[in-house]
Amino acid sequence: MLTYECSEFKLLVMHELDSFNVAEQNVDFNITVDNIKYTGTAVTLKNIEYLMKKFRASGDCCFGRYFWQSNMVILEEMSIDCFCDALLDIVKNKSLYSLNDMFYRINCDS
Repeated sequence: MLTYECSEFKLLVMHELDSFNVAEQNVDFNITVDNIKYTGTAVTLKNIEYLMKKFRASGDCCFGRYFWQSNMVILEEMSIDCFCDALLDIVKNKSLYSLNDMFYRINCDS
């Protein structure tokens, strides 16, 4: 697991980031903003292309004719710099109401 913390948020990435294959990955993460924890998944377009190709062979998602995922943010590449830049922009430019729309809130009692 990877942890990143700045003044606006704390990030916990549930998987290691592969520095050799930054375009084709997806990772699950938790982000804490103002003591509220959210969970989501970060993907790349190449990862979505890979999954749709895999679905064509497996028959999932109407043989790869569509892809869906809730609580997702699409990144240009799966690097910690790109990931943190995107999350910082989301946190700075969106209200907590929008964060509730983008990601799943996992500690609703706080």
